[in-house]
Amino acid sequence: MNPTLYAILSLAFLWTPILTAAPSFTDIKLILRNKCVECHQGEKPAGKLDLTAITTQGQALQTDDIWERVHEVLRGGTMPPDDNSPLTEDELQSFEHWYQESFLNVTEIVVGDSPLRRLTRREYQNSIEDLLSIQLHQELAKDGFRFMKPPPTIVEKLLPPDPPGGSGFRNDAAVLSLDQASIVKLLQIARYCVDQIDSFESAQRRVFENSSDAMEILSTFIPRAFRRQVGIEEVEKYHQIYLRATQQGDDHDAAIKNTLVAVLTSPHFLYRFEETLTSTKYHRIHDSELATRLSYFLTSSLPDDQLLRKGIHRELRQPEEFNQEIDRLLQSPGLLEFARNFGGQWLGFHEVISDQIISTGNNNVVKQRLAMYDEALLYFEYLVRENRSVFEIIDSKESYMNQMLAGLYGINNFKSPVQTRLRGREDAPDPLIRWPHSDPNRGGYLTMAASMAITSAPQRTSPIRRGVWVLDKILGTPVPEPPAVVPPLEDTRVPGKTLTVREQLELHTANESCRNCHQHIDPLGLGLENFGPLGRFRTNNINAAGTLPTGQSFNTPAELKAILISQYSSQIRRNITERMLAYALGRRLRYYDKPVVDDLVKQLKDGEDRFHVLIKAIATSIPFQHRQAANE
Repeated sequence: MNPTLYAILSLAFLWTPILTAAPSFTDIKLILRNKCVECHQGEKPAGKLDLTAITTQGQALQTDDIWERVHEVLRGGTMPPDDNSPLTEDELQSFEHWYQESFLNVTEIVVGDSPLRRLTRREYQNSIEDLLSIQLHQELAKDGFRFMKPPPTIVEKLLPPDPPGGSGFRNDAAVLSLDQASIVKLLQIARYCVDQIDSFESAQRRVFENSSDAMEILSTFIPRAFRRQVGIEEVEKYHQIYLRATQQGDDHDAAIKNTLVAVLTSPHFLYRFEETLTSTKYHRIHDSELATRLSYFLTSSLPDDQLLRKGIHRELRQPEEFNQEIDRLLQSPGLLEFARNFGGQWLGFHEVISDQIISTGNNNVVKQRLAMYDEALLYFEYLVRENRSVFEIIDSKESYMNQMLAGLYGINNFKSPVQTRLRGREDAPDPLIRWPHSDPNRGGYLTMAASMAITSAPQRTSPIRRGVWVLDKILGTPVPEPPAVVPPLEDTRVPGKTLTVREQLELHTANESCRNCHQHIDPLGLGLENFGPLGRFRTNNINAAGTLPTGQSFNTPAELKAILISQYSSQIRRNITERMLAYALGRRLRYYDKPVVDDLVKQLKDGEDRFHVLIKAIATSIPFQHRQAANE
């Protein structure tokens, strides 16, 4: 489910349903037929939304994302368009009442789908590196400052990036599949990686376990690769591959390597298999499966030996043991992957080092963009690792800084201590260090260079893009696509006069069809106008004042951030909860997830809004620890 579903509940209703009995879907179809389907039907329906294809209540429940969109535009008054007959008050109340009863007034716990999940490209690479104890990537100054983007690994060269799914993340099971071409490439990658064992002493120790017995090697390796206990019969199948290789002339090492390639191309390594029972409505997954879920959630890799061992021995059923493992992973090096894959995809800061940007060939641009990315990445890791408040996403007195970023921001009082190296890195010539600051206008992602860059045009700011970003990423209320007939902001002109961005927006939103959305977008975007396209603070001829639709006014970015935290805390809290739960489950949230989300939000609030509280609440939730029965 799009995060909007729950977040919109915190906004003031435009109408209050007073009906005693919920309308049926038949009643709703009649409203749609009279007011909506004229445009939303046929081969090319408006907004790519064909409302005639849904004919029953059951179909409606399976398409809750569609009804969320319909609900949002009806409540916002953006649909039907001005040249069509609007819904009457009774019709609006009827739709609202049906929507609430169908999708929001849910009390029963439903685990939801847990489809077979292939490892993402990043999870696959991390898993191979950790399993074999080799290094494919060249993370240049991972904890400091990079002058160049690492070259692509063999995994990144041969496998395409995974597309984001309905959850908004690339680990969404619904979009993870394998075709024949990918299987051939996976075989090539496995062969290459296995051949790398000879280049790493750590790999030789880990894989061969100081043993020359093939059966012993495989009995240790296969459970690690498959992330579960493995029976002797299953090991024996792979031992037969080893024996056939030796019979064909391979020596011991070559035969072992051929067998390891077979293990690494097995569906049991490439996919996250889980047992599905039929005896109950939903059932608790095996501890080894829970270990796998937890590890990929927090580190984007397979469980390490300690976590896997506890999973196989069912020790994770003990709350204290499970909590201990969560705490351990939250302090592990793998947490950087959580920041990269969850934080980067949610907030979008990975876009700042897109291939298009990096391929410009401009060394200064590349250096700047990599520094901006590292700042965003390390800051997110810091928030999670140090158990900071989730509201420090918006504002904080801490940041990461180095001389290049200080120059980019126009900060003159920053001095990089020669002796300071983030987590001990000595090879970074200009390391990023955690830097306390006192500027009330700075702090958090709203004013960070990466966020400012991805929401700007190449040479200028874009208040619309920034406002949309805040609404979507921070408040969880994405706006619909603008009407096709509306011209771009840049085309808003007055003959003989040079308009400011604010003046352009005022004229642009004179159109009634634009006003409903822009009254939410524009104040947020204009409130960040003090920050240039790359985050440098500017004051000349800048008016960052604004008034939000709720009536709160501000004059500076600091005041805007304070209003967001104080007045929109419920929305922000729910948004991050929904985003993280969707990422952890690897699927889009559905209407029936509302009771779980409500409970998680309460736990987060009661726990002083700390990251660890939310992570532990998700990891111990029913959907995370259970699986839907096969007959449900």
